[in-house]
Amino acid sequence: MKILMIGNNLGIQSGVQRYIQNLLVRLDYTRFAVDLFISPAPPDQASTQPELEALGVHMVLVPDNDKPRFPYLYRHLKAEGKGYDIIHFHTASKVNALACVMIKALCPHAKLIVHSHIVYPPVTLTWHLAHRLYQATADYFLGCGVAAGRFVFGSKIDQKQNFAVACNAVDKARFAPDAAARARLRGQYHLAESDRLAGFVGRYNHQKNLLYLLDVFAAMAKSDPRWRLMLVGGGEDQAKVDAKIAALGLGEKIIQAGVQSDVPAYMNAFDLFLLPSNFEGSPVTLVEAQGCGVPCLASENVPNDGSVTPLVRFLPLDAPFEAWAALADTLAVGGPHSDYWPVLEQAGYELATSARRMEALYEELAGGAAR
Repeated sequence: MKILMIGNNLGIQSGVQRYIQNLLVRLDYTRFAVDLFISPAPPDQASTQPELEALGVHMVLVPDNDKPRFPYLYRHLKAEGKGYDIIHFHTASKVNALACVMIKALCPHAKLIVHSHIVYPPVTLTWHLAHRLYQATADYFLGCGVAAGRFVFGSKIDQKQNFAVACNAVDKARFAPDAAARARLRGQYHLAESDRLAGFVGRYNHQKNLLYLLDVFAAMAKSDPRWRLMLVGGGEDQAKVDAKIAALGLGEKIIQAGVQSDVPAYMNAFDLFLLPSNFEGSPVTLVEAQGCGVPCLASENVPNDGSVTPLVRFLPLDAPFEAWAALADTLAVGGPHSDYWPVLEQAGYELATSARRMEALYEELAGGAAR
């Protein structure tokens, strides 16, 4: 069976790309052949391309951003589209609804799966138009959570038989409690076991709300001077983050580790994972943190789909910073972390199980078609 997978970029920092990589590294390549239509990794990030190509995934590299991709997608589908049994389109935009119209026109025999990864209200008139186009063209709908499905495809999409939640599953072998990794990372950054380390992993942008996070941390540090903060990532708000850290006088308490590929080790080093996002779909980092046994404190703007263990708590963004600090103090019990994988596995967040379910969906939709 031949599959065209359409994603965003090959960078390790993108949650959507981490989902795509997690799926593709577990796919059975004796039964499936995959072309990946995608943009190169941003210059500040390592690329997932070498690992995926080693598995046999064929790369179709195109410019970043949805609108500039249209002529590339058109040319690729004109040349190769008749060979696809499944087109799996990972989307977080209105523009991609138009791309789905083009896909169905050029590849009428391929089954189109559209897969939502985001929620960022409000739902505007143009989003309502996009809902109609998605529903008129797609054969199957997936969401990283119910809220993500409703936002991108329409408020009643979860009532349809051809909608399902595809959990942001992670690799149990990598994202698990690891006392040795915790000790190594904390030693590398000269952190004593008595230090309390809050952490963030993700992009520095409006979605992730880093400036608010820094205000939360300022209240935490005022309440307990043992707190330190580690930021793993980077992005367009780097200058604003640097300026805010300086304005708050927190430079000695904050470690900016940059973009890192060994995310499980960093997660294990944390005593608390912070995610005060302005909007999310169902963030894979929240599952990764739970896999490592790390307590999590998130904003109520983060859907609770991925909150499957007792480790996760939520607060509204209009709560006082002191309330965030008080709850952080309660949640962060320190290491070593406990293993919550029995709960995560039962909820469907184990990677191999998730990949088998996706394979079954491909075969059901394509009627068992072979390449």
